Amino acid sequence: MSRFVIVTWDGAGNLVPTMTVAARLARAGHDVRLLGHRAIERRCGNHGWRFRPFVRTIEIDSAAAMGGNAGMLHLARDLWCHPSVAEDVRIELAREPADVLVGDCMLLGALTAGQAARIPTVAVFHGAFAPFRHGPFVDLVSPFLAQVNASSVAAVHDRCALSVVAAPREFEPPVPIPANVRFAGPLLDGPPLLPVEGDRRLSAGTDRSVLVSLSTSDQGQTPGLRRIVDALSRLRVAAIVTTGPAIDPAALPRAGNVTVVRFIPHASVLPRASLVLTHAGLGTVMASLAHGVPMLCLPFGRDQFFNASRVEAIGAGRTVAAEADAGTLASAIADLLADGNARAAARRFAEVISGYRAGVDALSALERVAHVECGA
Repeated sequence: MSRFVIVTWDGAGNLVPTMTVAARLARAGHDVRLLGHRAIERRCGNHGWRFRPFVRTIEIDSAAAMGGNAGMLHLARDLWCHPSVAEDVRIELAREPADVLVGDCMLLGALTAGQAARIPTVAVFHGAFAPFRHGPFVDLVSPFLAQVNASSVAAVHDRCALSVVAAPREFEPPVPIPANVRFAGPLLDGPPLLPVEGDRRLSAGTDRSVLVSLSTSDQGQTPGLRRIVDALSRLRVAAIVTTGPAIDPAALPRAGNVTVVRFIPHASVLPRASLVLTHAGLGTVMASLAHGVPMLCLPFGRDQFFNASRVEAIGAGRTVAAEADAGTLASAIADLLADGNARAAARRFAEVISGYRAGVDALSALERVAHVECGA
């Protein structure tokens, strides 16, 4: 048995790969502590780990609005690169030692604290790898790296004993990959982010079944969801719309062919889905591709434009503006439902994903980091 401290934050979709790692390590018999925001325990519960709340770090709840660009700046300055996260890691390690520290790839303070403590440190990438080498995230956090004594984002990640990426290598553009990176493919079997609302399933035997999932955090998506319901009401489809904890289902219009719920596991819907409408968060993109379902992407920000571009690059969907009106959305939905090439491309990529065996090899590499540290 090895002792793991896993440091994460309540960014909604980022939690699924992290909690998958935590739950699998716990099931394998390791001692696992999850250090993070109190909202994580309140919403997700405990699944074999011991939860430790942040003491010095700012409290956030992904169900609250992040505030657009200003919100991202706040997170970069006061969370991802803030010394308080490093201090919380030091407090936890002083209270109870660990053999390995596993940190969300965005929590640069946590990763540098683990490296400074000279224990093996592992970064979990809940998004694709390439956006963390250059692009909007790197530009956003670079002014604050001095707060955690880091020269660059890449330097922090490259000093880790291991980096586990919750996506396939084939989803990435052609960028150099450091030797410490292991592509796990999608890590989607973690505990649910919310209680399931009954047995909601798409109709069997139809080729016009649609799942709509526009983020489990508040990214100002309510107007877009209303336009989507309007668009779906104009089509001969059966649809399920999930709103997540941030949006009240009652805030959306009613339509006879549309069911609106806060949360339902994608795995219970996707086997019968013909199309997914998504903001292009990596979790929904990976879940859709794993089931061979094409996507209509409506990105808002963050890494979503990158993910949407990769969906288009592999031929498994297309992108429309998040502000598109109901008529434009209805036309795009109808076109994709009839697009056999997109469906075939998504199914081909599902075969690629199946080759990653649900991340077994990458998780074994993570356990080996602990074995080396313990002298096993």
